Amino acid sequence: MATLHFFLMRMKTLLSVCALALLPTSALALDAECTMNPSEITTLREPEFSTSSVWDILYAEDGMDVFSDFVPLGNNEFVAAGAFTKDKDDEIYHPLLVKFDERLKETWAVREQTKEQRTIHRMIKTKDGFTVLGDLSDSKRGNGIYIASYDNEGKVRGAPIPIYETKGDLDAKAFVASQDGDGYLVAAQFIDGKDQEKQNGILYKITKGGKVAWKRTYTTGQSTVFNNIQVALDGSYIVTGQMVLDNRVSGAWLLRVDGNGAIKWQRNYPRGGAATFEAAAQTKEGEFIVVGKARPLNYDGKGLTAWVMKTDSSGNPLWQRYFQGPYDYEASDLITYEDGRASVLINAAALDADHRSHARLITFSPQGRIQHIEDFTDGQNSAAHHLVSGGEGERVIVGYAQTTFGETQASNEASAAPAYTFDAWLVAATPLDVFEDPCANPQDLSPILR
Repeated sequence: MATLHFFLMRMKTLLSVCALALLPTSALALDAECTMNPSEITTLREPEFSTSSVWDILYAEDGMDVFSDFVPLGNNEFVAAGAFTKDKDDEIYHPLLVKFDERLKETWAVREQTKEQRTIHRMIKTKDGFTVLGDLSDSKRGNGIYIASYDNEGKVRGAPIPIYETKGDLDAKAFVASQDGDGYLVAAQFIDGKDQEKQNGILYKITKGGKVAWKRTYTTGQSTVFNNIQVALDGSYIVTGQMVLDNRVSGAWLLRVDGNGAIKWQRNYPRGGAATFEAAAQTKEGEFIVVGKARPLNYDGKGLTAWVMKTDSSGNPLWQRYFQGPYDYEASDLITYEDGRASVLINAAALDADHRSHARLITFSPQGRIQHIEDFTDGQNSAAHHLVSGGEGERVIVGYAQTTFGETQASNEASAAPAYTFDAWLVAATPLDVFEDPCANPQDLSPILR
């Protein structure tokens, strides 16, 4: 009886193998493509700077110019914003806004000659102009943040609205239009004036009239860091950052808050020796894709790892991808699409003079498969702050590039380059091709083959 049982089991196995062999190769490939691998570590190849783009702009005058944000307008026009210095001897950053027409020609530029240091970090298009968020410094009050408004021709509207904190400095991170229609929610970082290791993320509600309606300080861990804020599909807000658990370990931090800043839920994700989330975006199904970086446990000062993760609507991980190589990698921003894909912006900072700092776009399928990798740089070194969807579906990388050498600069290492050698940089990557997820909504077919 045992022999017969073994024979029957052996025949069943052979039949299963034969049935598998009869399946079309495309069916096997589709099954593999639709299998969601929960975790992958990829060593990225060296960049190939042959990727085509829709357009590429270097914007420069005598000193330093840097773009940090981009807003598309109608008729293929757009406005970019950031900071500049007047010449190579100027050590004060000033606000910069530039409008470009459909031929990529400058329509107008705002180069404010501020006495104090003032930058533009983020920009929002309003019905009658632009509102910006940035950093500023004051010799008496220290470092703070501010909101300012410009009309559609770039003219300043009213005085900037400054925000300072006693006993420490502020660092502007991001802001979004408040969902109640009255003002903005601002994410900022507080740094203790006596101990810079003591930091906390802060949210401010700023009314249209420039008043601070409320302030919430988040002290969940030993220290907390805010990097970004986005609006969720239900009108709540998603904040990304970092939570320091103790003196040696930190984890990436994702929290969802309501319109008054109350926490609906929060999740902490320790990875390696330290980790942080830089940005998040929600899919139409309500899931989140979050991006950031992690420091490996064996970190020796080089080789940070870029990190991309997809979670469900409550922050539970579905898949995650890590990218390493001979650079400091950081996943800094992303765009999600109706079809479930995501294009992620990765900064690759060169660690020596034999490599060039550059930006990469990695596009993922809904299941976390890499569909393609695109490499971009300009000049000696390039770095990107932001990734924005253009008016025609372009993926616009916003940042800066080192286009000249400093007078005493010995190598092409970005850390050795004087500020005045950097120019503002915009590059529009081509729109993604039409995509239909083969793993979504399978046809309702009988499992019996006839």
